[in-house]
Amino acid sequence: MATKMEYTNCLNMEQIDYLDLFDDIPYKYIKNIIKDEDYDLEVEITDVECDRVAWCRTKFEFELEINISQGSSPLYFNKKFEVIKEYNGSSPMALFMLDLQIEDEEESDEEE
Repeated sequence: MATKMEYTNCLNMEQIDYLDLFDDIPYKYIKNIIKDEDYDLEVEITDVECDRVAWCRTKFEFELEINISQGSSPLYFNKKFEVIKEYNGSSPMALFMLDLQIEDEEESDEEE
């Protein structure tokens, strides 16, 4: 059985959009975030077992700070989200995920 990879990465809006991480999240939670091109999101990324041959499954966990004030003075709370993506091991998505993993490893090496 393969070892599960788990790492944290900070994703920018272009990467978030490529991964479609916000696709199933209600607009009211992300409306202010998607307008900010400089927004970065810290994401826990975990490889998950996949029962399909030559396919990969990855879980993305993150928190969003949600404004629940209804227009009065800001009142925020953190809401956790989990998105699971399944993709072919030889697809552009797989290469993208490999790049994120390499980027994380390089940052870890620099810290040491």
